[in-house]
Amino acid sequence: MINFPAIYIANGTAILLLAVILLNFKSPLRHGLFEEKIFYAMVILNILQCFLESAGFFMDGKMEDGYRTLTLVLNTTLFINSIIFSYLWVIYVDYKLFANMKRIKRLYSFVAIPAVLTIIGCLINLVTPVFFLIDEYNVYQRADLYIIPYAVTYFYVAYGVILIYLYRKKVHKYLFFPALVFITPIIIGSLLQFFFYGYSLMWLGVAVGIVSLFISVQNEAAYIDVLTGLFNRQYFNKMLLLYSEKGDTPYILAGIMLDIDGFKSINDRFGHLVGDDAISITGKILRTAVNNKGIIFRCGGDEFVILMQVNSQKEITDMIDIIKTQATLFNESEKKPYKITYSIGYSTYKSKHDSIDNFLRRIDVSMYEEKNRKICEGILPDRRDALNKCD
Repeated sequence: MINFPAIYIANGTAILLLAVILLNFKSPLRHGLFEEKIFYAMVILNILQCFLESAGFFMDGKMEDGYRTLTLVLNTTLFINSIIFSYLWVIYVDYKLFANMKRIKRLYSFVAIPAVLTIIGCLINLVTPVFFLIDEYNVYQRADLYIIPYAVTYFYVAYGVILIYLYRKKVHKYLFFPALVFITPIIIGSLLQFFFYGYSLMWLGVAVGIVSLFISVQNEAAYIDVLTGLFNRQYFNKMLLLYSEKGDTPYILAGIMLDIDGFKSINDRFGHLVGDDAISITGKILRTAVNNKGIIFRCGGDEFVILMQVNSQKEITDMIDIIKTQATLFNESEKKPYKITYSIGYSTYKSKHDSIDNFLRRIDVSMYEEKNRKICEGILPDRRDALNKCD
């Protein structure tokens, strides 16, 4: 039995949630990024599905003229839109991970094959039952192959989740990408609707998943540096505040600060695009060096900070050695018009006898002592009157 109030409340709630997202789009769609356009299309499809599904349930079993044809078209559209939505999800995930349009064009014409075949089956369904039929009483009935559209939809959803877990730690950037938070309400809603026909929970579940994804994307925009994919100064300050409130801990918080030697010279000689490239490369070098042993922040300009939980000073100096080794490997293997080296300083923070301000000051002083040493030894040009401090 169809529960109309529950259907209208569920789909109406989903539409209201998604309308909030649409109202929060800050720029016209034509000026948006590729990932924003894909996300926008997913939101619109979800809203459309809520309307179509509500209309389909409303007409189910009614014998007015034209209702049978309209019911057939509505359900066909629902199936097609579901396939398109799940396919867009995969493209969205891939682009968020790799930001590579060439990869999208190369791979996803093949990945689209199951979707295209299923959509063709849906269109054939308008003539002869393939996945479903509308009987003489205008009642929706599942056909023998009804499982195929569900299987293809779940294939794409699962494909996207697998991509996230396989590659989110391999790409050189931090991502706010809660796959489980997105997928869990979708799975629960769609399974309930699959086993209990007459209730509409699938697209409400999808809407909840999209809202959670939207919130995560907003967090990413607030806390991720666009150029490097690392956390930004705002997130750095937030993490320091959290550490300062923890009190005594069994580990030592260590901070490593570094900047690019001669970065101003790189900008002056080769232009700001090359300078941006040097900053982006530094982000990749640091991600490779630090891996999961710490958190990396770009705090502004060419200045980076790494926060680590350590048990000894040797762990800090070992990390600095790894960073220098990775920079050397880059210089030897890449044919860039510049060489990357860093001035690096560090300190530790013990919350019981320390303050965050003093901790940051010590790191900063330590880094500039390293830079001044290089200037005094003639390794770097004197741009900061450091030679006046040389013995």
